[in-house]
Amino acid sequence: MNFQVGQGILGKTRFKDGVMAKYKRTFLVVSVQSDYIEVLNVSSTAGKETKLLFPYNMELKLYNPPFLKPCFVKLDSLMKLHKSEWKKFSILNKGNKLDESEMKKILSKILR
Repeated sequence: MNFQVGQGILGKTRFKDGVMAKYKRTFLVVSVQSDYIEVLNVSSTAGKETKLLFPYNMELKLYNPPFLKPCFVKLDSLMKLHKSEWKKFSILNKGNKLDESEMKKILSKILR
């Protein structure tokens, strides 16, 4: 697959704590290397508005594209997806990327 920074992807993988997700999740691609990509977990804001008060969650103001519903990114959820996992993921919204200004804000705040 040809991933690019700013794309949304959908797939199932293990969380940072090692627990396997029960269903497909949405992620934002924040770094692309030849053998892995780095992603952040993206979650819908519906019913989770209080989570936006936490400093490690950032609401996406210009979320579409690549996401269709209001959402936030979890800045403390940075994960590497190795090339062997890529086939389990699909690119969202025809590969359209997140607004460049939103992406810059996220990249400056990622908790590594």
